[in-house]
Amino acid sequence: MFYEPARTQYDLNFQLFGIPVRVHPLFWILSLFLGMNLSGPQMLILWILAVFVSILVHELGHALVMRTYGIQPRIVLYSFGGLTIFDRRYHLRWFENILVSFAGPGAGFCFLGLLAGILCLLGQTQVLNLFPAAFGFETDGSCFVLSEYLTLLLYFLIQVNVFWGILNLMPIFPLDGGQIVREFLMYRSPATGLPLSLKISIGTAGAWAFFFFTHGMFFNGLLFVWMLYSNYQILQQITRRRW
Repeated sequence: MFYEPARTQYDLNFQLFGIPVRVHPLFWILSLFLGMNLSGPQMLILWILAVFVSILVHELGHALVMRTYGIQPRIVLYSFGGLTIFDRRYHLRWFENILVSFAGPGAGFCFLGLLAGILCLLGQTQVLNLFPAAFGFETDGSCFVLSEYLTLLLYFLIQVNVFWGILNLMPIFPLDGGQIVREFLMYRSPATGLPLSLKISIGTAGAWAFFFFTHGMFFNGLLFVWMLYSNYQILQQITRRRW
């Protein structure tokens, strides 16, 4: 469903912790599109930076766990977010695949925890008020952390890592949560695990699509409708094969 895009002359290439990273130009375009409702170029730049850092940390979580199993991965950031790619000749056990899948969202949560911990040690305990504020909840204290720009950057980092991290753990294939559920169910029941995981994925994707459409988030709704349809197609193919 999510495939590595073709290389272009506009790709950004670098290495991080010895892991090759490629940023496709569509990554910047989609990040810009998602932040178009923000006011002012400064806020938009901070948003794109937050998205870039967050998705890179997420994919690094996958990649670093893969390396502990002797796999040499590479990372691609593109229009749908990110991919951690490795040689498919490597076959991990079911619980190792689950650890790799969980490591992405887990890295984002740990990254936020580390940032908040460092700022609290520096006396900036008001950073804790940013967590509820980032999701529209009232706080009983200041959210200002050192500067306006740093406060905004932290605000966006919390939104992306918490909201997208939790969303990524939903049991919808090919999201991390969908891969975790698939691996577990296929381990428990090799014959019925895959179709059951796809049915769970279809139902959950439909519920989220409904939520997004009814809350005015049309792009997000379309994305989950696409995932629902893709899972339905895979389920149909499996059903036909069994006949």
